Amino acid sequence: MRCSCSMLFVEDNYLLAQSAVDALGDVGMRVHPVPDAKSALELFERTPFDCAVIDVELPGGIDGVELARRIRQMRPGFPIVLATGYDATQCRAPADMPVFQKPYRFEDIAAFVCGPARLGR
Repeated sequence: MRCSCSMLFVEDNYLLAQSAVDALGDVGMRVHPVPDAKSALELFERTPFDCAVIDVELPGGIDGVELARRIRQMRPGFPIVLATGYDATQCRAPADMPVFQKPYRFEDIAAFVCGPARLGR
């Protein structure tokens, strides 16, 4: 599977973020990790991304669900996947925003955000 797109990856766990850079990079994605919502918003405003993966629990006062809502206000319909290590049904995610339960497989993230039309099959 090949998927060429630019992803904003918001995760405060450094090892998980670096694993995403490596694993998703192997399928052609350019992953830009940031550790919190403030950094994510700053980068999102100046960098064209194709999609985002956002952890629900983030440090700094803005959680991942609120960050996702703010990004969607700036770019309606922007593809976002939320991720959580807690109960995915309890995270208050918008109905049109999928929530992946940790631990998830990077292949599943890539398949979802890229979709069949963008996968190099």
